[in-house]
Order: sequence, then structure tokens, then C-alpha cells
Amino acid sequence: MRTAMALVAFFAIGAGAALVLRPSSGAGLTRLTGLVDRMTTSAYAPRAGTDYPGGVAPRAMPVCGFGPRFNCIVDGDTLWLDGEKIRIVNIDAPEVKARCPAEKQRASAATRELARLVHGQPIRLRRSGEDRYGRTLAAVSTPEGDVGAALVAKHLAVRWRGRREPPSTWCGA
Repeated sequence: MRTAMALVAFFAIGAGAALVLRPSSGAGLTRLTGLVDRMTTSAYAPRAGTDYPGGVAPRAMPVCGFGPRFNCIVDGDTLWLDGEKIRIVNIDAPEVKARCPAEKQRASAATRELARLVHGQPIRLRRSGEDRYGRTLAAVSTPEGDVGAALVAKHLAVRWRGRREPPSTWCGA
């Protein structure tokens, strides 16, 4: 009886793994490895000898290209960190898929500035749930301060007001 139960458990686990790791877009594997990394690596643990307790270890944070995304900047208010997609909770930045040329320019500037602010810095996240797209909502900070506030101060983003900003915010009246 025990052997039969062990075989059933073995096959159930194998079938579950096959579903998660099935060849498709690779999103399941990326999400699974990101989750495992967040649970098991020292990247999310406080760094010994740092003056920024609880910060994620510094790493390169380029603007995302095509292909898998793991540690990169999507746009002025979204980034990937160790396979987790993070939406900065306290700001709204112009969209890369712009509604006008001015918004496209501002989106590019906001994206580059976010990359500059977090590149090579320990990053602290204050998570506050998920948005409707499954992104982690979090306040993001480095030893220099709140990243969202820095983008707002440079007029590359606005404080989040509970909705996406209208085109007039980025494109003019």
C-alpha cells in the first residue's frame, strides 16, 4: 500500500512539474526560477557589512531588450528584479508605447533615468500586493532615497493618483 501511494505521489509531482516546465514561451520556467531564486538566494537577504540593511545586492540593471527579462528596466515605472516584475507603486511615468512624440521622448528619458538610479545600487523593495497585470507593486529605494520621488523631482514621472495619466499630462493641452 505504501509503495502504491509513493508511486502515485511521484507521478503527481512529475505531472505537476511537466505542466509548469512545459515548452511554450518559457514564461513558466522563468517565473518558477525567479520564485526559487527569491526564496533561496542571498540576493534577497541582507548583505553582510552593508550600511543598507535589507537591500537586494547591487547588480547591472540595463534597459530591457528582446528575449528573457531577469534584471532590467522596462520603462520609467516598471523593472524586472531577479525574475520578478515590479511596478513602482507611488508614481506614473509616460508610456513607451506613446500617444504622441512628446510622450515617447519623456518615456525614453524616464526609462534611462530609472536605469541610472538603480544600476549597481543595493535596492530595497517595500511590496504592497499585485496589480491587475500580475506585477508586484512596490516602493523602490536605494541608499540615495526613494526612486519614484527622484523621478518625480526630475519631472520624468508624476505621483500616482489612482489612474493612468491622461495624454495632456505628457503631450500638452
